[in-house]
Amino acid sequence: MVNLNKFLNICVGTLGTLYVLNDIFFKIMIKLYRRQGYTFQTADKIASNVNFFSIVVVMTILLVLIGILSIIGNMILFARSNFLLRVSMNITNILMPFLYVNRIWFIFYELLSCGLFLVYLYTLSVRRSNKNIEFDLF
Repeated sequence: MVNLNKFLNICVGTLGTLYVLNDIFFKIMIKLYRRQGYTFQTADKIASNVNFFSIVVVMTILLVLIGILSIIGNMILFARSNFLLRVSMNITNILMPFLYVNRIWFIFYELLSCGLFLVYLYTLSVRRSNKNIEFDLF
C-alpha cells in the first residue's frame, strides 16, 4: 500500500507540473502571436486551435481521479511521515484547474504547487537514504 501511495502522489505531482507547463506554453504562444502583430483576441483564437482544450480536459480528469485516490491513500496512511505535505500537495494540484484565472496570483499558486511537489520528491530521496526518518510526523 505504501508504494502504491507514493506512486499516486508522484502521479498527482507530475500531472500538476504538466498542467503548469501546458499553461506556460499556451501563454508563450499567445505572446509570440501578439509580437507578430495580432490582437489579443486573434492570438488567443489561433492558439486555441491547437487543441489545448482537449489536453486540459483529459489532464483535469486524470488529476482529479488520481488525486482523490491519492488523498484516500494518504488518509489511510496518515501516521507516515510528511502527512501534511502529501495532503496539501494533492489538494493544491486537484484544485488548480478549477481555480484558473488569468491573474498574477495564479502564477504564485502554480509555483506553490510545483514547489510542494519538489519538496515531496526531496523528502522521498532523503527518506530513501535514511530509513529512520520513516515515521516522523512532520
